[in-house]
Amino acid sequence: MSKVTKAMILAAGFGTRLRPLTDTIPKPLLPFNGKPMIENAISKLRSAGVNEFIINIHHHAEKMEDYFQRRSGTENITLIKEHDILGTGGALVNAKELLNGSGSFFLYNADVDTGMDLLEMEKYHFDTGSLVTLALKERKTSRYLILDSEMNIIGRTENDSDTLYRDKKPEKKMGFCGIHLISDKIFGLIESSGSFDIIPEYMRLISMDFMIKGFDIGSTSWQDLGKLNNSGN
Repeated sequence: MSKVTKAMILAAGFGTRLRPLTDTIPKPLLPFNGKPMIENAISKLRSAGVNEFIINIHHHAEKMEDYFQRRSGTENITLIKEHDILGTGGALVNAKELLNGSGSFFLYNADVDTGMDLLEMEKYHFDTGSLVTLALKERKTSRYLILDSEMNIIGRTENDSDTLYRDKKPEKKMGFCGIHLISDKIFGLIESSGSFDIIPEYMRLISMDFMIKGFDIGSTSWQDLGKLNNSGN
């Protein structure tokens, strides 16, 4: 039985990689497999026992609001309208009141499509006692996460430069899949505010010996729908 019943779906971005499609339509409402992209994320999370959703909106926010006003469904969905883009970290902090007290929750990019088992990731998260668990895959990317032999995240690669935040032997580099599973204890630890990316904040916590784990999704299907050639219909 799922222990995680809440999720935040990140849906506020401009979708610049999908222009000109996103000039008039917010990325989460672009069609994928015959329905709006965001429904793909909602369905995936529902299959893992999530029934309460927080969705941040900004780009063409009025169209997102209209869609969810007209949408039928039994899910408990709350929209948070960002007046300025807050980044992953800022969006998370902005939703603190709705997520705090949940134990752990998913933070999920609206433009992710994957066949991975979220319940397996959830079991791993609780079995390891990790503060944060990130879904990872061995794939090419310009921004790798660096792991030790026990799948602890110990650093990252950016602009071809490796930075380690823990004194452990690096064993592999993997690509992030846009899915986080986060303990609500994070809200007592984050120091940044305003608009910020969460990954540097994770690295700061790793340097303080907090456990942030990678969950290997293996050969399971995964794609970034935020690229024009992956948008589907």
